[in-house]
Amino acid sequence: MKNTDFEQIYKKYHKNLLVYALSLCGDYDLAQSLVQVTFAKAYLSYREGGSLKFWLSKVLKNEFINHIRHSSRYVDDPDLIFERLSGPDNPLDILIKEESMREVAHAITLLPNNYRLVLMYTIYMQLKDEEIADIMNTSPANIRKIRSRARQRLKEILIERKWGDKYEED
Repeated sequence: MKNTDFEQIYKKYHKNLLVYALSLCGDYDLAQSLVQVTFAKAYLSYREGGSLKFWLSKVLKNEFINHIRHSSRYVDDPDLIFERLSGPDNPLDILIKEESMREVAHAITLLPNNYRLVLMYTIYMQLKDEEIADIMNTSPANIRKIRSRARQRLKEILIERKWGDKYEED
């Protein structure tokens, strides 16, 4: 396997494998470790043929099973996984929330400059409409219009990206 092929495979499957690993173990650090071992094995031993995604998933699951066999922590307390996944700070929800925030932040960068500025002043700087209007030399009513249009365009971008990803996978 070439390095460029490996990089593409890593980019394509890393997030999915990390979510899968988190669903298995409930521990973010362990999940990252399992995914890294899985990719190391893929780099060293994968041979063409069959579904790469299936093979990676199977290797990950086998690594988790091996971890359980060698770790008394999981054998002694089988409810630990459920507790971690159902708690308020479970790693899976944190990962999903972080990913969603990254998608929104990236979508904001795709907006026209005045839309982006109004959203940035509103969200990150928490400025009032009057303060934003002073900075941008316009009226507070215009700021409200721009914000409304920016939110609408942001929704459109996020929907386009979501549905675009669905079509690319098929």
